[in-house]
Amino acid sequence: MIDHAIHTLSIITATALLTYVILWSGLQTFNANPSKRFMRIWPKLALYYAAYTMPIWALLLLVNWANNVTFVFASLSSLTIVMITIAMGLYFYTVIVQPNRLRVHHQAVDLGLKAPMSVAVLADLRIGLYSGKPRHIRKIVAKINELSVDAVLIAGDWLYYPSADLVGQLMLFKGVNKPIYTVMSVSDLRYQSMNTTKQGQPLLEDTLASTFDVLDITYIGQQCWFLPPMKTHIVQTHAVHATPVEPSKPLQRRAMLCGWQDIPQHYSKKAKQQVCEKQILKASPLAKTSKRGHMVNTDVIVAESKESLCAQIKKTTLPVIILASRLDSISDLPKELQPRPLFITGAVKTAKSNDKLDNLTKATDARFDSQRGLYQHSGAQVFISSGMGTRGLPFRARRPTIDVLTIR
Repeated sequence: MIDHAIHTLSIITATALLTYVILWSGLQTFNANPSKRFMRIWPKLALYYAAYTMPIWALLLLVNWANNVTFVFASLSSLTIVMITIAMGLYFYTVIVQPNRLRVHHQAVDLGLKAPMSVAVLADLRIGLYSGKPRHIRKIVAKINELSVDAVLIAGDWLYYPSADLVGQLMLFKGVNKPIYTVMSVSDLRYQSMNTTKQGQPLLEDTLASTFDVLDITYIGQQCWFLPPMKTHIVQTHAVHATPVEPSKPLQRRAMLCGWQDIPQHYSKKAKQQVCEKQILKASPLAKTSKRGHMVNTDVIVAESKESLCAQIKKTTLPVIILASRLDSISDLPKELQPRPLFITGAVKTAKSNDKLDNLTKATDARFDSQRGLYQHSGAQVFISSGMGTRGLPFRARRPTIDVLTIR
């Protein structure tokens, strides 16, 4: 009688779990703007939400095996049960636990600055399908706000099947209390062009570029910004908002930060022009105070192409920091730049043949594998960030990492 009751309860529980995974993943697929990609997204989300049920499946397995409910369970050996339970535990850990184990990694870089500066580097946020849940973003924002850095650099790959309301999904980034500079990856720009479905329904209510404006994030696509000291002292008053102190001396330029934007080949001339115009409208020759209370220097150079951007980089005598979304785009840099720039990018993902890249030589003994950390390249120092989000299958082997660079 007890075995029959356990068997019945197990069948009901298993049916409920499968129904939850199938229906809930289907509902979330519609929220991810799949268009014609429903069958590509739905199985991925089913795998993702199935991970949440692993502890219950493991409990059902152990209860049924211990009570020899059916012949199938009675025939399983202890070793088999242990192996299956471990596999379920690893699945739960890599999908649910590991993406939440945010860590900070520190790295020093010598670039010849007159005064040192610190930046937090984030890459591969992949907000959408798996990553970018409110709990994830809150943890990232809280950790950034705890760091003593001058600015935050985000190396593209913001999106991975995002919901239609980009502003709503990314609004928590408005809580960052430091200047944020970013570029977009090729996949981000593809989302920019996904305006409507064939039925005329909007895939994204706002473009990513317009979302940056709302969140006070500076998109530096094909721009070069002259960086003064980016922190200012704040006068604490009894008013609701603190008042930034105007510098008594002109802000001294320490470095030039350039965005190294890749634009998809299939982009039309009109779409490429709109990307450039968006940057020109954002550029202003006047200094202003950002919404985060920092003095920012909007003395910028806006380039229409990488060729003109290269020309500007060649002319400057300041140390150059280049923010890019792909490692292989380093092959477009001018050769033998002096001083050598610092090229910051996300985890290795290439769109060009690897024979265009010189061999990278590891320049640090940091605890990364061969695709993360500081490297030496013939044209630049290269820092490859560890990345934050998840794409493809919902597993994540490495902890999401915020890289803090102390640039001297």
